[in-house]
Amino acid sequence: MYYYSLYGQTIVSDIEFRQLVKSTDTEASIYINEGNIPEDILSTPEKYKINDERSFLSNKTCYLVITDGNKIIYKLKPDGNENYLRSFILGYGMAMLFLQRGEIAVHCSALSTNNGAVIIAGESGSGKSTITTALLNEGMSLMADDMAIVSPGENSAIAYPAFPYQKLCRDAALSNNEDLSKLIYIDEDKDKFLIPYKGNFDLSGYPVKAMFVLLGEVDSDKIELQEIKGFQKMLICANNLFLRKLLKDDKYKGTSGKKCFEISDKFPIYVLGRPAGKNSLDEMKAMILEKLNN
Repeated sequence: MYYYSLYGQTIVSDIEFRQLVKSTDTEASIYINEGNIPEDILSTPEKYKINDERSFLSNKTCYLVITDGNKIIYKLKPDGNENYLRSFILGYGMAMLFLQRGEIAVHCSALSTNNGAVIIAGESGSGKSTITTALLNEGMSLMADDMAIVSPGENSAIAYPAFPYQKLCRDAALSNNEDLSKLIYIDEDKDKFLIPYKGNFDLSGYPVKAMFVLLGEVDSDKIELQEIKGFQKMLICANNLFLRKLLKDDKYKGTSGKKCFEISDKFPIYVLGRPAGKNSLDEMKAMILEKLNN
């Protein structure tokens, strides 16, 4: 069995995850095991279902069954790829599991500063990786590259770290002089690899200081920065959940909607857009740092 630290929890697994931080703690709170899939899931035409008691996912790679906020049962399908299985467990599987625990998985990069966590969200192509790298160069530390768990606290929301790797597409990895044979290949569609993070990686949770949602290019001749207020904060939070595409409109309801409302009330949320055709990285970075230092 393998023991890991992930999102502030100790995980015991019968399948190895090279990217996770090993744990010496054997008092696990989350269990990952191969097992039998219930007949009602095997026979249903549904590809997934998300609820507070039992969630499941079925695709061409695997079956996942998530129960009680602490168990993930998996079964690799005959033509399934084991590396993709690991990605689905750490992505959709963990997001479903933590939602059962009343915590939300945000699709984002997360970084830690001396006094809190910073969440950088946005759709593919919005510039998350570029901004994240720029902030790391300013002395921040990586917490997560694709998904962070955020938990509602009494006076703040707490972000918990994933693992010390960043995602890079093939061209970016090659330009970074990486040996692809030594990297973890994770995404056939987007042709991406996991690259080890060489900075300090802290397993601690941090109170969220701010969330920045990148809009990508906007119809403006200057950078647009706007703080979101009121009920719109909950909507922004829900629209950036890792499970947003599976939950669809249900992301605004039930446990998901309730937790997004609770969590988004604990920190400021900004949307940030850049003008087309201009290199605005330094100015965007300066705006983010200014808001964090206020």
